[in-house]
Amino acid sequence: MAKKLWGGRFSKKGMDPKVLSFTSSLDVDIVLAKYDCLGTIAHVEMLKKCGYISAGEKKKLVTVLKGLIAKIEKGTWAPEGAEDVHSAVQAYVEEKAPKAAVKMHTARSRNEQVVCDVRLYAKDSVKRVTSLVKDLQKALVKLAGKTKKVIIPGYTHLNRAQPVLFAHLLLAYAEMLDRDKARLADAGRRCDVSVMGSGALAGSSLKLDRKLVADKLGFAKVSANSIDAVSDRDFVAEAVFALAMTSLHLSRISEDLILYSTPEFGFIGIGEAYCTGSSLMPQKKNPDVLELIRGKSASVVGSLNALLALVKGLPHSYNRDLQEDKKPFFESVETVASSLEMMTGVISTLEVDKEAAAEALEDEFIYATDIAEYLVKKGVAFREAHDVVGKIVRHCVVKDINISDLSLGELEKFAPELGKDVYLLLDAKHSVSAKKTPGSTSPGSVENQIKSWKKRTGK
Repeated sequence: MAKKLWGGRFSKKGMDPKVLSFTSSLDVDIVLAKYDCLGTIAHVEMLKKCGYISAGEKKKLVTVLKGLIAKIEKGTWAPEGAEDVHSAVQAYVEEKAPKAAVKMHTARSRNEQVVCDVRLYAKDSVKRVTSLVKDLQKALVKLAGKTKKVIIPGYTHLNRAQPVLFAHLLLAYAEMLDRDKARLADAGRRCDVSVMGSGALAGSSLKLDRKLVADKLGFAKVSANSIDAVSDRDFVAEAVFALAMTSLHLSRISEDLILYSTPEFGFIGIGEAYCTGSSLMPQKKNPDVLELIRGKSASVVGSLNALLALVKGLPHSYNRDLQEDKKPFFESVETVASSLEMMTGVISTLEVDKEAAAEALEDEFIYATDIAEYLVKKGVAFREAHDVVGKIVRHCVVKDINISDLSLGELEKFAPELGKDVYLLLDAKHSVSAKKTPGSTSPGSVENQIKSWKKRTGK
C-alpha cells in the first residue's frame, strides 16, 4: 500500500480499510498520471532554482519521473492501494529515489496539484476534441461538394416546407460545429492558468518562482488569488458545457440522418459499416451508431448538471466534494470524442438517393411560398398574397388535386395577377435558383459557402 502524504497528526492505528476504499479516487484520477508527473517535474525544477533541492536531487527526481511517464504512455504502470494518483506517483518516486523524493512535495499541496493536473488535461482535451470537430467539418464540406446539385424538401415542424439543396443542410451542420469550436476555444482559455504556488489555500512562506512553473507547463498566466485558485472549478464546468453543446448538436444531426434514412423519407443511405441488424428480423438495417450518438448526449448533459450541482453552495476554499468533478469531466471528453469520430465515419460513407428526394419534391404545395413571392413581385401585398395562395392550397386539398391541375382561368379567379408563368414555379430547381439573399439555398450561394468552408477547413 502506498504511503500517505499525511499522517503525523493521526495515531498508528490508521484508516479503516472501508474508508480508504470510499475516499480513494485512484481508479478515476489515474487518467491524470502523466500530467501529475509533468507538473511535478516543473515543480522540482523550480525547487532547484529556488535552492530547496540540489542539482543532483533534481536530476534523480526528473529521471525517475520521466521514466514513469514512459511507463504510463506504454500502459505498463498499474498502481494499487494509493489514496489518489498524487500519492501513487509519490510512492513510485520514493521507491526509486527515496532520499530525494522526501523533498519533492516541498511547498506544494494536493489542493493545487490536482487543479494543475486537471487544467493540463483540460487543455489537451480541448485541443483533441477541437481537432475531431474539424475532421467532421471537413467530411461535411466534402460531402456537400459531392452533392451540391441534390435538392431535398426542407422541413419545419417536421412537415415539408420549401426545397433546399442537401449541401445547404450539411453546411448548416458545419456552422453549428463552428460555434462548438469557438466555445471550446473560449473554455480552453479559461483552463490556461497555472495555480502552482497557491499551496493549500494561502500561498507559501517559501520564496517560489511561480512564473517558472507556469512557463515550463505552457500556461498562459498565473492565478491571482490562492483561495480562488484551489477552489475554482468554473473551467471544468465551462469545458463540459462546451462538450454538452457539441454533443447536443451531434444528437440533432443524428436525428435528421436517422429520419432521412428511413423508408418513409428514403433520402439517404448510411454505410453498412455504421449500421447493425436485428436478431429477429432479417430485413433490418438499423442506424444504431447514430442512435447511440443521440443517446449518449444525455450522459454529457447529465455530467454538466452533476458539476453544477456539485459546486453549488460549496464554502471556500477546497472541499473533498471537488474530488467528484473529474469523473463527469473525463467521461464527457471520451463520449464526445468517440461520438465525433463515429459521426465523421457516418458522413464519410453517406449516400444520397436523388430519385427519392425528387419524388418527395413532386408535392407542389412545397412551392406555395414561391407563388406568394411571385405575387409580391406583381405588386400584391404579402399578407394578401399569403391569403390567396392559402386559398389555392385549400381548394386543391378539398379537390384532391395538384396546383398544376388548375387551369390558368381557375388560378386567375384567386388572383388576376397570376399568369401563365406561374406554372414554372412548380419546380425544385427553379425554386432554389430563385433565392437571392446571401446565405440562402441558391446554388450560387451554396457554392460560395462550400468554397469558403474549404478554405476554413484546409480542403
